[in-house]
Amino acid sequence: MPRFLFLILEPNFKSPPDQRLKSSASVEGFALIDVLVGLAMIGVISSLMIVFLGQARTMIRIEKTTEMQMEVDSASRFLETAISGAEPLPLSKSSPENVVYLSGDSARIEFNGVQAIGFRSSALREIAISLGIGDSDGQIGNVLAIVQMPRRGIETGKLVDSDPVRLIAGVTAVKFEYLDGSAGATSWSADWSAQRRLPSAVRFTISVARDGATYSSSGFARLALANTPSQRTN
Repeated sequence: MPRFLFLILEPNFKSPPDQRLKSSASVEGFALIDVLVGLAMIGVISSLMIVFLGQARTMIRIEKTTEMQMEVDSASRFLETAISGAEPLPLSKSSPENVVYLSGDSARIEFNGVQAIGFRSSALREIAISLGIGDSDGQIGNVLAIVQMPRRGIETGKLVDSDPVRLIAGVTAVKFEYLDGSAGATSWSADWSAQRRLPSAVRFTISVARDGATYSSSGFARLALANTPSQRTN
């Protein structure tokens, strides 16, 4: 009988051992390639994710830094506007012998000014801006704050206390300087207590520490009424 007919008719025919080994080896080799390709894809995806997360952290850090700098700059612009509008009026601590319109040193400034108190409403206030200890988001730290006290209808020396309003927290340093423009003077001083005169200008620097970084902003306020003789009284 021919051999190929014998193979067809033989029900329990088994392929030679070497043929089975070759078939098994080919299947196992294909599965190993699949695993290697999968691992390579996982590695590429992981690398891309690491790069993406790094860029995301950088963007968040830049955004946070920008927001903090904007907060410090906003506080400086507010101070510029408030100080520029100082009025040539006696402070509550003035006396007939010592009439002071503006009092200040390197860490504190006091003056009279018209401030907004509501929608389309304003009033004369004695304003004090200083650096002190305050509670910021549950953490005690240096706070630059403003206190506004009413003047109209109040007896001299008996101003009604007002709660301080925080301008910015985390302040490590603040420095005010005053320019005396009278008689051609052009020097800056660390304090001001001249009688019946406002300084020509006030400049200041604010430094803030937040999350391990330091932010600073400078301001310059030119007092519009510095050389205007005042006929007002308290």
